[in-house]
Amino acid sequence: MLYVALFGRVLIATVFAVSAFTKVRSAAAFGAFRRSTRRMAILPERLVRPVAVLVVGCEVAIVLLLAAPTRITGALGLGLAAALLTGLAGAIGLVVWRGVSTTCQCFGHSAVPLGKFHIWRNLTLIAIAAVAAVAGLVTDTSPDLGGALLAGLAGVLGGALVTVLDDVRQLLLPPKTSAARQRSPQPTWRRST
Repeated sequence: MLYVALFGRVLIATVFAVSAFTKVRSAAAFGAFRRSTRRMAILPERLVRPVAVLVVGCEVAIVLLLAAPTRITGALGLGLAAALLTGLAGAIGLVVWRGVSTTCQCFGHSAVPLGKFHIWRNLTLIAIAAVAAVAGLVTDTSPDLGGALLAGLAGVLGGALVTVLDDVRQLLLPPKTSAARQRSPQPTWRRST
């Protein structure tokens, strides 16, 4: 269980480190994130910037809590991650349900619109955070160096994969726009009589 906790802790820390970095690396990057928050059309205009700052602040806090070497800070970081992911999954669900078309700026620029996949990604990360938190709290042994390195490396690789899933999906899946064009009827002025 110790290695499960370590894997989950590192994976979640990696995801939120990349997420926070891509938003704060420049004023333009934070502006793009703020605009994507506005395009979700969930918040009143006066709350867009404060909520964007709060999200980034939570992401940084998660990374710092998970970097601290105690079980309690790990559980707090994983709990904060699960809470933030729950809120984000709910917001994405509302966007999808309302039919708002906007892109995910979770890990920098993305051309992939928010959809059910993003909800499932967040739910999976919530499950990983919950399992890692419980495993970390019930385990009272020290890891051996080799096992800890392997679990940590697997967590970094898993977290890195999560941050590029939109890009991977965009490469592997056929674009929806071309499929939609193929199914759409021709304009009446083009039809032959």
